[in-house]
Amino acid sequence: MKNILIISSKKYTKLKSFTDLIKLIESKKLNYLTLNVEDNETYKDFLNSETLVVSFGGDGTALKAMKVSWKHDLLFMPLGTGRVGYLVNKSEHVDKVLSSWISGDVHVDKRHAIIQDNNLVLPAFNEVVLIKNSPTRILDIVFKTYDQTVKLRADGIIISTSLGSTAYNYSAGGPIVHNSLDSIIITPISPFSKFPRSVVFDKYSNIEIQIKKKQNYAVQFDGVVESEVINDKDIKHNYSLSQKSLNVIGTDNSPRLDLFLNQILR
Repeated sequence: MKNILIISSKKYTKLKSFTDLIKLIESKKLNYLTLNVEDNETYKDFLNSETLVVSFGGDGTALKAMKVSWKHDLLFMPLGTGRVGYLVNKSEHVDKVLSSWISGDVHVDKRHAIIQDNNLVLPAFNEVVLIKNSPTRILDIVFKTYDQTVKLRADGIIISTSLGSTAYNYSAGGPIVHNSLDSIIITPISPFSKFPRSVVFDKYSNIEIQIKKKQNYAVQFDGVVESEVINDKDIKHNYSLSQKSLNVIGTDNSPRLDLFLNQILR
C-alpha cells in the first residue's frame, strides 16, 4: 500500500504551503505520517516498500530525509518552502508528480553518494570534508588516482558529488557541475602549495587520500562531524561514488538546474 513519510521541522509545518500539501495528500486518500526532522527511528512501523519519503524544508532537512530514503531503499521527493535551496524542488507541480507516482509512471533520477572505504552506511550526498582542527596548522595531504600522485598543503580538502558542487565546493572556489553528470570533484581548502583550484574526475574514479602523521583533523559528511583524528601515523582513505543510488522524483524545474544555468550564462 502506498503511503508517504513527510520529514520536516516544526517551523515549516506552520506554513500555509505545508497545510496545502497535507490537504493534497488527503484528497488522494493516501496514508501519511509527519516526522519531525530531529526524531529518530520512530517511523519504522509505518514504512513499506511503496513508501515515498518527502522532505519539506531547506537543504538541511532534505539531506536528513535522503539518509532515511537511502537506508530503507525508498523513493524520495524533496520539496522547498519557497526560500533558497539547491537540493529541493519547487512545489507547484506536486499534484502532477504524486498522480504519476500513484499510477506507477513517474520519472526517477538516480543520485549517487560519495562513500568512504566502500562503507554504504555513511553516504555523503553533497561532500566529504577533511579539515584541520588547529587554526595554526596546515594539513599535509597526498591524493592518488589513476596512478597519479599529488601532494599539497592546505587547510583541508573537499571530495564532492556533482549535486554537492553548489555547496562547500562552490564556496571554496570549486566549479559548478550539472547534477546529471556523475563525477567526483576534488577541491582544496585554502591551499598553501601550488595546486589547481579543483580537479573533476569521472564516476569510475577511486580517490585515495592520505593525511600525513601527527596532524589533528576532522572528517565531515554533509556538514556533520563524524570523527576527529589525531594520527600518530599516516592515515589513508579511499573515496568513490556508490553503485547504489538514491532514487529521486520531483519536478523538471528544480532550483539546482536554475542555479547552474544562471551561473554559466552570467
